[in-house]
Amino acid sequence: MKFRMLLAVLLLPVGILFAQEQMDTVYLMSGRTVEGVVKDTSNEKLKILIAKKGGGYKADFIDQELIFSVKYKSGSERVFYVQDTLFGNYYTPNEVRYFLQGERDARRSYHCRLWIVGGFVAGFAGGYTGNALGLVAPFGYSAASVAFRVKIRPGSVSNPDYLRYDTYLMGYEKVARQKRIMRTLVAGAIGFTAGIVTQSIVTNAGAN
Repeated sequence: MKFRMLLAVLLLPVGILFAQEQMDTVYLMSGRTVEGVVKDTSNEKLKILIAKKGGGYKADFIDQELIFSVKYKSGSERVFYVQDTLFGNYYTPNEVRYFLQGERDARRSYHCRLWIVGGFVAGFAGGYTGNALGLVAPFGYSAASVAFRVKIRPGSVSNPDYLRYDTYLMGYEKVARQKRIMRTLVAGAIGFTAGIVTQSIVTNAGAN
């Protein structure tokens, strides 16, 4: 009996890992993925069971027009996206696949540390003026950052061959610019606050 209990405890993590590996993967047109057990694709919505942290599953429904494809645990794939210029779907399924992969790679690996530092400096300079008009500096910096080209490092892509495809580059640059503008805005806000505090400290110290 003790041996069986010990064996069950030892095999439990293996069973959990195996169960996780057996999930279906839904690739959304937004570039994100959802893992779970696909139960029904017959209607306009896809039904998927998503594992809960505490155990068990919760049912979710996804509009099929938001789905690019579903890759089943068996290894097969069903593509929902259909090229149709009447509905604005100008690209082929393969072109869209590269676009979505570019989005995923940028979401996972793109970093813009120098831009973030610049956003903080711009915010600090604006805040140090002690004037609300100083907000122009961080907001202007963040808006200007979008105009600059995105440099894609080879180490930030899941497959270097993808760099040959225009739609991959488009997807990567789209998410990279979104991350850049949001992070410079946050850094600018932090810098603006730090500038105001610093200016206040300096002014009070000079008054004393």
